[in-house]
Amino acid sequence: MEQSVFVPGYNSGPYRVPGVGTPVSSPPVSASVAPQGSKLATYMNRGGPSQPQNFHDMNNKMNNLSLDHGMKMMNRPPNPGGTFPGPHNSSPFQRQPTTGFPTGAPAAGRMSPSLRGMGNGSLPTPPPLRAPNTANTPTSEPADVQAAANAAQVSVFSENGTTYFYNPDESLSSQLSTGVISGGSILLPNWSAYSGTPSQIVAMKVRSTAPAAIQENEVKMELLTRQMICHTAADPEAYPDLPSEVDNFTGLCPLEPPAASPLHKSSTFGYVTTVYKAVNIKTGQHMCLRRIHGYRLVNTKCMGLVDQWKKMAHSNLVTLRQVFTSKSFGDHSMVFVYDFYPGSETLMSRHFSNPSQLAASLLDPFNGDGSRPYTQTKNNLLRQQAAALSNTGLLPESLIWNYIIQLTSALRYIHGAGLACRTLDPTKILILGKNRLLVNCGGIFDVLTYDPNSSNPMAAMAVYQQEDLVSLGRIVLALSCNSFIAIQRENLQQSMELVTSNYSTDLRNLIMYLLTNPQRVKSVNDLMPMIGARFYTALDTCIQRTDTLELELQRDIESARMFRLLTKLGTVVDRTELNMDTAWSETGDRYMLKLFRDYMFHQVMEDGRPFLDMAHVITNLNRLDAGIPDKVCLMSRDEQNVLVVSYSELKNCLEQSYGEVLAAATAKPKHQGLS
Repeated sequence: MEQSVFVPGYNSGPYRVPGVGTPVSSPPVSASVAPQGSKLATYMNRGGPSQPQNFHDMNNKMNNLSLDHGMKMMNRPPNPGGTFPGPHNSSPFQRQPTTGFPTGAPAAGRMSPSLRGMGNGSLPTPPPLRAPNTANTPTSEPADVQAAANAAQVSVFSENGTTYFYNPDESLSSQLSTGVISGGSILLPNWSAYSGTPSQIVAMKVRSTAPAAIQENEVKMELLTRQMICHTAADPEAYPDLPSEVDNFTGLCPLEPPAASPLHKSSTFGYVTTVYKAVNIKTGQHMCLRRIHGYRLVNTKCMGLVDQWKKMAHSNLVTLRQVFTSKSFGDHSMVFVYDFYPGSETLMSRHFSNPSQLAASLLDPFNGDGSRPYTQTKNNLLRQQAAALSNTGLLPESLIWNYIIQLTSALRYIHGAGLACRTLDPTKILILGKNRLLVNCGGIFDVLTYDPNSSNPMAAMAVYQQEDLVSLGRIVLALSCNSFIAIQRENLQQSMELVTSNYSTDLRNLIMYLLTNPQRVKSVNDLMPMIGARFYTALDTCIQRTDTLELELQRDIESARMFRLLTKLGTVVDRTELNMDTAWSETGDRYMLKLFRDYMFHQVMEDGRPFLDMAHVITNLNRLDAGIPDKVCLMSRDEQNVLVVSYSELKNCLEQSYGEVLAAATAKPKHQGLS
């Protein structure tokens, strides 16, 4: 059975595929037309492109189907990111030379400008409908061919036995934007595509010991977990007294398990406290509410310090956003509103959750009925501590220095603003992700302990800043010994011996500087020489983390681009009606898009099974979005009509069709006066 190829934008009759059956000869221009009643005939008579210059001319379409020596065609979709096989390179970045005729072309006949710069191979060849014959055909040009061309007012050109009919006034529409730089010119694409995993990320994965699958999904799982936490809700049966709305916040959900006793006070603040997650009604943002039970604000002068805390913004500090009093809980409560970091945990729960790390008998100098000599007690304590740490192990020194850098950075920022943290406690320091620290609960003590009778409330800040540095030393010592009991005064000597035997001198000197000589005025800036070049290691870790997140962002950008393209395609294809035209989706550009949709998603194998290949879908979507001049062969569902179009033409059809839908959607209603 002979197959005919109809080219959109031309109604001069079918042209046979070169090499299939008989070669292209000179049929009369009006000898054959599209089958009456077919969708293709409706398209050509009713909804064809209004601007023929947007499509490629005839010689491009037929030259793409021509045979070259040694060409092998494969009837399967290409690999992702590749092009259809062909003997010549047809990269869209290839510059167009200004030569008049390709090599080996006969001098007879006139050549269309769209043939220039295409070299010998033209554009990549799509999979053919049949395997073409490789026999060469005569190159003679019969007289009736020229007569038919003259009657149709088109030019004719023959090469390697193939006769081309073309309009010499048409030109190839540009698919690239040209940019010029000094020293030469480059071609910049007007499309976007994912460029693959950067080499530095690949090298980073090679250096890491974690499995590649875990590395790639770790960021996504962490972000999905944070989103899930943001959407959690409180059980009404477990919290029947929880108010539905507090000030401008709703959807309260406790973030901590309920205390054993309702009167259990916080060891840090001395009041009963509760932490909630809530949603701001005005902004829709998720915030963290820390409630101080039974506190009545008697003086509003402390709000000056609160305003100072609101201005604080640091990468290692949880910013205070709002402070207000409320009776929504049935009492006088003080509520502090902070930024919410879902998925974070406290330093205490991350590193000191093991009961052996909190056991008082671990460093008890007396074990038994009577006392023992000091040396024997010291050796026993060190053995007990080593035995206890054999299960958990000491923390890597690089991790401890990373914590020190972040804590000192936050303290330096707070002290530089004339404030004091006063909550540098393992239960008030948050860890987000792997090792990012966040100093929490800033400003609470400035409200709870404000003295309205003091003539200069800021005079005590210097004392509080010195207490921050002592608290920092205790935290570093506890992390170094991996035990919270190590910071007790009677155990400091044994703990320092453990630090000396397992860590560097700089870490020991830093702890000694912070915990000894209380009469000396200390500054966080004095710790910088002890940190030294370790700061550069922490900086390199942050930059590597940034590269990893940028890679995930690139992939997300590609997903968003694909989704927008599929949304446009789904909006146009198989639409019921538009502007009271029920046949709108079945005619014109929409019919081509419908066939392209079938080409991507509804292909079947030789035995009738569905052909499911995600790479095939992604590749064709990328080509459609880029609008490259590569050709694709589309076939109707009844297998009676075949369209050979380029992706640039399909992109133009999609943009025009979607533009019509968008114009109809944004148009003003015709009956505005009717209610």
